[in-house]
Amino acid sequence: MVVDWQKLCQTNRQIAIVEDDVQLNELFSDILGRGWRLHFFRDGQEARDQLPQLGVDLILLDVGLPNLDGVSLYKIFRGHSDTKNIPIIVITGSHDWELQRMGLQSGLLLRKPFRVQELLFMIQALLGEAVEIKAPGNQLLAE
Repeated sequence: MVVDWQKLCQTNRQIAIVEDDVQLNELFSDILGRGWRLHFFRDGQEARDQLPQLGVDLILLDVGLPNLDGVSLYKIFRGHSDTKNIPIIVITGSHDWELQRMGLQSGLLLRKPFRVQELLFMIQALLGEAVEIKAPGNQLLAE
């Protein structure tokens, strides 16, 4: 399947990115910032306090965050009336058994390192965009 990522990005949708890695956030901005409105949070506490009011369409959530970890934040978002129905892609370098121990299912996981095309396929599937993706599929986005 070929995904036209420029066409995919030409929407008015909003994505919240909860990630403390500055370089990874720059890459997310380069790849996703051409059409989506992006909201960045580098701290779990900040995301907990501000994200629910934004009305985003998707959340990219790192597990390892300062001040409030991604696992706790995931559970908070799932229990909050404003965020309980928003799709969440969990970004992690952890193994399945570690995630199960933390109480996370291995469903919508983007495991580090990942490729740009993996991220775009997941976003396409979650947001229901019927488009083609043409992205540098072999490019590693994170390690």
